[in-house]
Amino acid sequence: MRKLLPPIAVLLLSAFMGQVCAADPAVAGKEVTMILKNLTNPFFITVKEGGERAAAELGINLSVLAPLKADNNEEQTHMVEQAIVTGADLVIMCPSDTMGIIPAMEKLKEAGIPVINLNTRIGGDEKLAETLVAIENVECGRETVRRLATMMGGKGELILLEGVSGAQTSIDRIQGAHEALAQFPDIKVVAQQPADYNRAKAMDVTQNLLQAFPNTTGIYCCNDEMALGAVEAIESAGKTGKILVAGSDANADARKAIQNGKMHLTCDTDPFNQGYQSVIAAARALAGEELPPLFRVSIKVLGKEDL
Repeated sequence: MRKLLPPIAVLLLSAFMGQVCAADPAVAGKEVTMILKNLTNPFFITVKEGGERAAAELGINLSVLAPLKADNNEEQTHMVEQAIVTGADLVIMCPSDTMGIIPAMEKLKEAGIPVINLNTRIGGDEKLAETLVAIENVECGRETVRRLATMMGGKGELILLEGVSGAQTSIDRIQGAHEALAQFPDIKVVAQQPADYNRAKAMDVTQNLLQAFPNTTGIYCCNDEMALGAVEAIESAGKTGKILVAGSDANADARKAIQNGKMHLTCDTDPFNQGYQSVIAAARALAGEELPPLFRVSIKVLGKEDL
């Protein structure tokens, strides 16, 4: 029987979490597979580094996998099937497609392999994971766009760049953006379009949208890579300094762009800690503990004055 934790829905203390696992030698040598959306985006590279740090501290054998074609549900499904065949003790899953990954998660459940859900919520009504390790993405979108709207003076035309279609992170951040904009009736959303969390695609999308909506004064992007692509499009259109750009993840390139005045806001989603805490949660599950439904990683909206 699993040991029951106190009825706390969300645990935030990393040190406490680490002490629980480090004191239990039962997790040493366990085989854990972490499946990410890709390993080209700086965000997921940092998530990987956080996971590897925790695994090294706990003596867990961690394999980090990601599709060769970024954000590909079919490849992620194949990786799940591989994990079952090779006898993984636990899988940490960051799904590219919230609903599309469900059949693969059901296979893990049938195989008796527990799952830690990382970053992007697995869909469906059935409980397919022990816990979710993530930020509150609605909060991320809401607080970033609230600050962006304030910087816009509460008026103007705004473009929203979504991530990959079907990704819950994008759905939630856009929901948060619209919640914030409800307080700013003089800001008009002139376009809302996916750019797949990709810098090059975001540049192309933004170039086209700026031709269609030349009076745009703000752009909110669901990640920094898209925001940096938007910045490139703004520069090529000769509109640098005329359009405020906000992203999310606080990667190194975005921080530099904010310091240089080309980007204006990002939301620090703490990818290292997301990866780290997912492995901590994995260790706790492997040690037989019943986990709360969410390990919430905190966020912070950053502007130039915050860096």
